[in-house]
Amino acid sequence: MKQVFFALLLMGVVAAPAGAQQAVKLTTLDWCPYTCVTAPDSGFSSVVVREAFKAMGYQAEIEFLPWQRAVATAKGSNEVAGYFPEYPAELDGFDLSPSIGTGPLGLIMRKGAPVPQPTADAIRTLKLGVVSGYVNAAPVAAAIAAGLKPEGVADDNTNIRKLAAGRIDAAEIDQFVFGHLLKTDARLADVKTDVVFALPLEEKTLHVAFNKTAYGKKLAAVFAEGLAKVDIKGLQQKYFAMAQ
Repeated sequence: MKQVFFALLLMGVVAAPAGAQQAVKLTTLDWCPYTCVTAPDSGFSSVVVREAFKAMGYQAEIEFLPWQRAVATAKGSNEVAGYFPEYPAELDGFDLSPSIGTGPLGLIMRKGAPVPQPTADAIRTLKLGVVSGYVNAAPVAAAIAAGLKPEGVADDNTNIRKLAAGRIDAAEIDQFVFGHLLKTDARLADVKTDVVFALPLEEKTLHVAFNKTAYGKKLAAVFAEGLAKVDIKGLQQKYFAMAQ
C-alpha cells in the first residue's frame, strides 16, 4: 500500500488535504500604493493578485525586492512564477497576464512652471527625470526615440527632490504613487508644496509578468482563470477612494 501511495504522489495524483492551498511565489517591489511592504494588505496590486489565485485554490507568496532584482529573480525560475506589476511591453523571457488594474502616468513639475503639451516634441525640450528600468509613457518613449536623454535615478523619491531643487524640469511618475509619497514620506515634507502632478500622459494597464518556464506558463493559465472572477474595476475604485 505504501508503494502505491508513493507512486501516486510522484505522479501528482494524491490530492492535497481538504482546504489546503497550493503556494505560488511571485516577486515585486516596494511601490506604494500598488505594492507596499509596510501595508497590511501589501497594496492594491497585491490584493488583486492574491484574490485571483485564491479563487483557484492557490496562495500567493509575495517577496519584496529592488525592482531589477525582482525581475531577475523571476526570470527562468522554476520556483518563482513571475513578478508584478509590469506595464505593457515586449519582455525577454516573460508573458503578461490580463490587466490587474491601471495607473495614471504623467509628469510632475515645480508649482507655477509652464506646462508643455503632451507631445514628444514638447517633452523633448525638457530636462527630464525617470526611474531607471521603468517603462515610459508613450509620449516620453517617443521623445527618447527622437533624441531626448533623460536622467535616470533609482527611485521616485530622488526625482521629486531633484525637481524641487531645480536640477530637472520635470519627472515621470504615477499619479497615485506621487500622492502617496507626498502624504507619507517624511523626507519630502519640506518640498511637498513645491511640486505638482502637472501633465497626465497615459493610463497604463498593470500586469503580472509570468516567466516562460513550464511552471510559469501553468501558473499564468491558473491566474488568468482566477482573475476573471475578480471585480478589478470596482476593487480599484474602492481602494483608491479609501486611500485619498
